[in-house]
Amino acid sequence: MRTPNFFCGWIALGLLLLGLPAVAPAAGDATAPGGPPQGSPADAGPPHSDRPAGRPEFPLLRKPARKVTMVQDGFLWVEAEDFADYGGWRLDTQFVHLMGSGYLIAASVGVPVKDAASQIEIPKAGKYRLWVRAKNWYRPQSPGKFQVVLGGRPATQVFGTAESEDWLWQSGGDFDLPRGPLRIALHDLTGYYARCDALILTTDLRYTPPERLADLQAQRSRLTGLSLAPKPAGAFDVIVAGGGAAGSCAALAAARLGAKTALIQDRPVLGGNSSIELGVPINGAGSLHANARESGVIEEAGRIQAHDGYAKTSESFRILAEREPNLTLFLNRHVSAAEMDNPKTIAGVKAVDTLTGEITAYRGRLFIDCTGDGWLGYYAGARFRHGRESREEFQESLAPEKADQINMSGCLMGELALSYRAENRGRPVSYVPPPWAARLPPPEEFGRTVTHIGGEWWLEREGTINTLWDAEKSRDELIRISFGYWDYIKNRWPGRQRAANYALAFVPITEGKRESRRLIGDYVLTQNDVQNATMFPDRISYGGWPLDVHHPRGIYSGKAGPFDTDLTVPIYSIPFRCLYSANVDNLLFAGRDASVTHIALGSVRVQGTLSALGQAAGTAAALCCRLRMSPRQLVLERLDLLQQTLLKYDQYIPGLKNEDPLDLARRAHLSASSTASYEEFGRPQVRGEPGHPLNMSRAVLFPRGVKERVGSVLVRLISQRPEPEPITLHLRAASAAGDFSATVDLATATAVVPPQKTSYVEFHVDRDVPSPYLWIWLPRTEGVTWSLMSSAPLDSCRAYGGGPGKPWMQVNGQFYAFCTSPPLVYETDYRPENVTRGIGRAVGRASNLWASDAKEPLPQWIELGFDAPLRLGAVWLTFDTDLNAPYHTVPRVSQCVRDYRLSYYDGSRWIDLVSVTDNFQRCRVHHFPPVTAAKLRLTVLATHGDRSARVFGIRAYEE
Repeated sequence: MRTPNFFCGWIALGLLLLGLPAVAPAAGDATAPGGPPQGSPADAGPPHSDRPAGRPEFPLLRKPARKVTMVQDGFLWVEAEDFADYGGWRLDTQFVHLMGSGYLIAASVGVPVKDAASQIEIPKAGKYRLWVRAKNWYRPQSPGKFQVVLGGRPATQVFGTAESEDWLWQSGGDFDLPRGPLRIALHDLTGYYARCDALILTTDLRYTPPERLADLQAQRSRLTGLSLAPKPAGAFDVIVAGGGAAGSCAALAAARLGAKTALIQDRPVLGGNSSIELGVPINGAGSLHANARESGVIEEAGRIQAHDGYAKTSESFRILAEREPNLTLFLNRHVSAAEMDNPKTIAGVKAVDTLTGEITAYRGRLFIDCTGDGWLGYYAGARFRHGRESREEFQESLAPEKADQINMSGCLMGELALSYRAENRGRPVSYVPPPWAARLPPPEEFGRTVTHIGGEWWLEREGTINTLWDAEKSRDELIRISFGYWDYIKNRWPGRQRAANYALAFVPITEGKRESRRLIGDYVLTQNDVQNATMFPDRISYGGWPLDVHHPRGIYSGKAGPFDTDLTVPIYSIPFRCLYSANVDNLLFAGRDASVTHIALGSVRVQGTLSALGQAAGTAAALCCRLRMSPRQLVLERLDLLQQTLLKYDQYIPGLKNEDPLDLARRAHLSASSTASYEEFGRPQVRGEPGHPLNMSRAVLFPRGVKERVGSVLVRLISQRPEPEPITLHLRAASAAGDFSATVDLATATAVVPPQKTSYVEFHVDRDVPSPYLWIWLPRTEGVTWSLMSSAPLDSCRAYGGGPGKPWMQVNGQFYAFCTSPPLVYETDYRPENVTRGIGRAVGRASNLWASDAKEPLPQWIELGFDAPLRLGAVWLTFDTDLNAPYHTVPRVSQCVRDYRLSYYDGSRWIDLVSVTDNFQRCRVHHFPPVTAAKLRLTVLATHGDRSARVFGIRAYEE
């Protein structure tokens, strides 16, 4: 979680797609670089014409109906979530492992919600005492008050008012109830997060319900008939706990390698922080580095998301999971215990159904903890860390002097809202905050730049709250902060007039976490490993997000701002030893509970990076099962197999290439119908990416190419100004990529930005340029935005904030939209031999790609010739889906091969093996009955728009 752009752009786009109101943010880099593209529904791809009916984007949690009966004489136990009609209350299952069950919460913004109601049968008349399990979530003011109404008669006790913030039973008084039907209702009094877990009606007036969790569960079982005996749910090779991005990738990777796999997820959907429930975009190294977006399983899921128009990853992961015969998915089940064969070996796990309370048991051989909070590792007795390490322990200069238990706060997210949603009512709306709302620093000490009236990623609590054991309090503090921040926006923000017509409409109830427990492996990744770009021998993936560690005081940090540190880092590697337990032999882990320090987690924690770790852990687990090895044995004895398998399944590992001895393509001779020697960079395709306002100076750097003269520079600008606005472009020279050191202009040119429109503004430069790189910059111009584009010439980058006496802040991986006239022209190395080099992406100046001559019409072909006929049964293809774009936003990437044909030559004629139309994926694997081939040919019939056929890799196997 990072800048306003990284959340709000995607949130606004998702809301527009779903027909929900949104507060549109004004994107910018005032506090940190970069952000995901934003756009209109027209840019977002086709509607969900093929989405299964009855599968909502936002899952509405509901417990299966249970008839309330008198299991024990004189007792009726009513779960609040068993109500037939939830009214305006919501079912919250986040804290089942801490407080025993799900509960109903009246989540609103000061307007009491509609009653939750149900009808039960009173089997015999008598005097019944009402007990209600409720919570006063903020004791000083008791914000969430409610009544229980029995048969139209409210209990005298108002609930949510106890002197403790614990979940407690409160007596609601005695009722004379006749035999027959009884309507029970929960009546919200405040609209401020009242919550109710369960009710008891009992004729035993001496009875007091238990408070201790274990006793409570036993009592629930006795009075409802719910069995606490685990039901066998199956035996598996690999069990993955947690279905976020990392867990989903881990489970898919294991299943695809033949391991019988269970994925146990405590939510109703997959994706975790990137799911439709929360909505964090998949950030990774590609957000700040060129050609660095993570490939493999997460690329496959991202392409489905973009192509089919899904707002977030949940449906993509579901689709992929349902395609895998070796994968069984268990939703709404929270892993709650580990069963051990001995202190070093897990035999199985138990999980509680977060909706019904039913307990199930699973047996397994290898286990992967992707819970984020490291719960499976905790239950198994794995070593772990929580909080910040001391500076001395790992010699980390950014660590605090002394170790402590502080961790980074998360953010409230839900229904594609970040922290809250506000709506324009078309008239002035005043706001009086509730007395319990957080009081934030005044504007002069706020330490943050507010650019819009929507929620922000830095609405964070202090890091002293324990996210593991006080998870509900952590969430509740974020609720207080959201209300306090809205008070700031409406009543104290210098720009409050912009919010005059807006009213607070929705505050989510789910925390998207950044940090909690970290499990300890054979190696702990540190700040120094990240900053020094260490290339570990056992590397299985990479990272490149900054050391983005948030301030321990959260939004209360004042002038210190939102960051503890935010340093740009190079591409670094992550060793496999960070992904398995140091003391539990068959436990792996991936996600934010990996074996890293608090400081290193600042970079590792983003979901693109974690997805690749998940694929590595799942791949390793499957190989361990196949070879009957522990993860530690695997790294010591078969590291080559692990790394080569990851490469085969499109996981990039810096510095490694395909050396698979079974790949027959590596011994082939390559030829092609044509090869591109030069490539033009013309007017870019900009889709769904408004850009960044010129609220500061901004620049883009690019290689000059083969032509020394620059004619005109065209810049895509968006004006909100009512009148034409002159603006001056500055052209400067650079000796290397990323060199923004020049202080003297080569040339300047002034042009006029048309009002109230988006246009390419042409600046006439007409200058010979001897330097190998150029950069252009525009000064601060209020009301004008510079568009973003996802692709640019190799070695390009952008920067912001520079000027006299101020350095330029460089950003890789996303670019301000520009082109030149005539177009820039570059020499290329798109030779056919690149497809068997074994590096499936551009790295530095090496394209590692074959591309046909754009001047020659499609179809174009590339051919593999063998010294002697070979037996072939499978071909693996890797196409170009523009890994230079940091996000999956384009439904059909123009560079990607759309229609193609695979053929083989049997010595006398060409015979077709495979014919594909409308491909949009990067990697395609084709199995077919074995053939004997002297040659293999891929014929590209069409792309999604590019004039060249572009292929990164071809592998061929006997089977």
